[in-house]
Amino acid sequence: MNKALFLDRDGVIIKDVSYPHKIEELHINSEIIPYLKWATASGFKLIIITNQAGIAKGKFTIDQYRVFQNELISRLKKLGVNITATYFCPYHKDGIVEPYNIESNDRKPKPGMVLKAIKDYNIDVKKSFMIGDKFSDNIELNGLRCFILKSGYNVGSPGTYDTIDDIFKELQHGI
Repeated sequence: MNKALFLDRDGVIIKDVSYPHKIEELHINSEIIPYLKWATASGFKLIIITNQAGIAKGKFTIDQYRVFQNELISRLKKLGVNITATYFCPYHKDGIVEPYNIESNDRKPKPGMVLKAIKDYNIDVKKSFMIGDKFSDNIELNGLRCFILKSGYNVGSPGTYDTIDDIFKELQHGI
């Protein structure tokens, strides 16, 4: 079985600019790059797990999401980081765009996207980790350890990590 590092996109891999979907809004968090390379060298599959409520809310389309995501994957590859897969959830119960204006088991913190990745890539959840910047990134799945990076969404909350360095120091010591 494989192990995976599940990664939220907005706020972890890229800077979160509120519904990023335009190429000019794509700014990679450079401090994570060496850690993603370390994770790959340590045998982790890198899998992006991202809620994209902006689709359901009419902020951007699935096609715009795909163009943006493809550019991100391309830029990461140029930096020496190969993403194994991306799973995204376009659904939000308060959306205005059909058919995306529903509740979904894929919407984090529900485990739908992670469960699909586990099946698709033969992942051992107990050897895998999730890194996010919102408490909704704390996936509701037994055995999956989730790390939440301190952000504007959780200022002053216990159980968060100040920097990406802090998370990876713990990961490197715990593996």
